[in-house]
Amino acid sequence: MPEQPAPLLQIATSAEDQEEDQAFLTVRRALTMDQGLDAVSLAQLTDTLLTHCASFAETIEALPAHRCPVRGQGALRDWATLQADGPGDGPLGAWSYARQVAVVVRSMVTALREYRAATEVRAPYVGRPDLPPLTPSTP
Repeated sequence: MPEQPAPLLQIATSAEDQEEDQAFLTVRRALTMDQGLDAVSLAQLTDTLLTHCASFAETIEALPAHRCPVRGQGALRDWATLQADGPGDGPLGAWSYARQVAVVVRSMVTALREYRAATEVRAPYVGRPDLPPLTPSTP
């Protein structure tokens, strides 16, 4: 019988999933926004995205270096660049910055989910090399 994850691990994974789902909703909002968003709403959206980025960056940095997905390494590099450069000047600077941060958040979440999928404990596959495959009606 496969070993079940500890209840605390299940709760932590559930909380991570909820945070990641919330981040994806924010990313979708940022990537589908039009240029008519008022400055206060844009600032709030950017702040939320920056908070997600900072949180996910810490998590990705804590992963073992040899197991960190390439997408996660690229997202950390992009995050460092965005932090150093900040929003650009001009009428679309803040708008473009929010969209760029949203793309980084999306990459970070995808990298974390790839990592968890690769490290997930699964039951071993038991093949039937000399027998036909089982069908749903086969007892």
